[in-house]
Amino acid sequence: MYLYRGQHLKIGISIAVFAIKHSPVWILPVILARMINIISDPVRYSINDLWWVGAVFFIIIIQNIPMHTLYVRVFSSALNTMQVQLRSSIVRRLQELSISFHDTYQSGKLQTKILRDVEALEILSRNLMNSVFPAALTIIVAFSFTVMRQPFVALFYLVSVPVSSSLVFFFSKKMTARNREYRTEIESLSASVVEMIQMIPITRAHGVEELEVSKMDSRLENVKRRGIRLEVIGALFSAFSWTSFQIVMLICLMFTSILAFKKIISVGDVVLFQSFFAMIVGAVNMILNAYPELSRGFESIRSIGEILESPDIEHNEGKRKVDHVDGHFVFDAVGYVYDIVQQPAVKDFSLEVKAGESIALVGESGSGKSTLMSLVIGFRRPTSGRILLDGQDMQGLDLRQYRRFLAVVPQTTLLFSGSVWENIAYGTDIKDAKKIWDILEVANAAEFVSKMPQGLDTKLGERGARLSGGQRQRIAIARALIRDPRVIVLDEATSALDVVSESLIQEAIGRLVKGRTTFIVAHRLSTIRNADRIVVMKHGMCIESGTHEQLMNSKGEFFKFKKLQQ
Repeated sequence: MYLYRGQHLKIGISIAVFAIKHSPVWILPVILARMINIISDPVRYSINDLWWVGAVFFIIIIQNIPMHTLYVRVFSSALNTMQVQLRSSIVRRLQELSISFHDTYQSGKLQTKILRDVEALEILSRNLMNSVFPAALTIIVAFSFTVMRQPFVALFYLVSVPVSSSLVFFFSKKMTARNREYRTEIESLSASVVEMIQMIPITRAHGVEELEVSKMDSRLENVKRRGIRLEVIGALFSAFSWTSFQIVMLICLMFTSILAFKKIISVGDVVLFQSFFAMIVGAVNMILNAYPELSRGFESIRSIGEILESPDIEHNEGKRKVDHVDGHFVFDAVGYVYDIVQQPAVKDFSLEVKAGESIALVGESGSGKSTLMSLVIGFRRPTSGRILLDGQDMQGLDLRQYRRFLAVVPQTTLLFSGSVWENIAYGTDIKDAKKIWDILEVANAAEFVSKMPQGLDTKLGERGARLSGGQRQRIAIARALIRDPRVIVLDEATSALDVVSESLIQEAIGRLVKGRTTFIVAHRLSTIRNADRIVVMKHGMCIESGTHEQLMNSKGEFFKFKKLQQ
């Protein structure tokens, strides 16, 4: 019901309308018994009594058309609203969860939760409304009517309750475990499919298509095996419940037949009580047969809960607002340790960066450069020490607002399948085409964009597939420029480019960083000659810092790196 918050009135109306439109099912045994009694006693009853009974039942039947239509309309509105709200909540939560959470969770699994698990909840809701609720209502109506007519017969109905409860108790744990196994296997398969699709160019390049097919076949076989085990336990569940209830129904039929034979009840009452008992058995069976789907739905609730209830979120509520950034950073004995690794990624790092200063970070892979940039962006919080931004501890700032003054140009440019305009203006409300073209000129991208078929409206394809590496990077620089940032992070922005593209991008970067605090991560030492200061990192610590000339003259670690690249 919490999932349907804001829709409770619609749910209430749906239940009421469902009860009205479903009433012919409950009234039919009464009508049938009445007709049998009229037919079997023509002295007491006339033909007109039959006509009246038939007319009343006709009216009860015909109301099903408008009532069913109204029920579907109201319930579908509540159901679809729930799906939209739930998916929106998951998407919002994914945006709030920390980067460390996303580091450990495969994107394919998250996709499964948004699509498959919410769909399973829709099936759960439909089962509850279309199977469980009417079944429960049928049991209540049939049992109540029987108690009023013949309390002793109602005792036979009570036999079905412990039978069904014992079956549920016996099978529920196994079915829950099998559902969890199946759900986990489906999530793993989804993650593997996403990964396989991303790896297709590498797979083809190395000629290992058959290896990938073999790995995927193995995954599919695991899913098949889990699926069969789930279906078998469900089949046993259904078969045992059906057989048990048929035996109890037979006993009830024999008992009511004996009562009728001894003239204690009428022949019509035998049909009435047997019909009601058949309804109760059918209702309980409906609940039991729906149990596998219900179990799957509740497992999906637990799955979605892994996202919505995860405490690993970036807390910004109540933090100090950031309405201006100069770009003055102070790293005060900063340290960071990843959860899965004992060795610190950044250790006792201290540095002051003045507003508008350009800082280059160099060092071996694993020296802590990227982790330090994650700390600057606010993706991660220091596990020791602190980072001051314009004199304020970043721990107490609203990082969402801070990032409005920040731009990142990563090594692997992330573009989406929209147009050039949409990729550049992402996250802004810029509508002026002239401003976009001016930014493209500064980013050295205007020339190739102007040659595109639809210019700014040209679609770039998934991940910018229609552009070269250098073109993608220049679009990324344009996207950074249009935000007019005060702080810029350049993470290996030219590492995978040819000489011509690198030259164009270096020129664009020179315009981008002018007057802005800039952090440059680079392996190519030739690209950082113009940095105000170079910081050399090793084992997460700053072991050298100074200008290019100072570090070359000191003949330390930077000097060794430089010699290796010559």
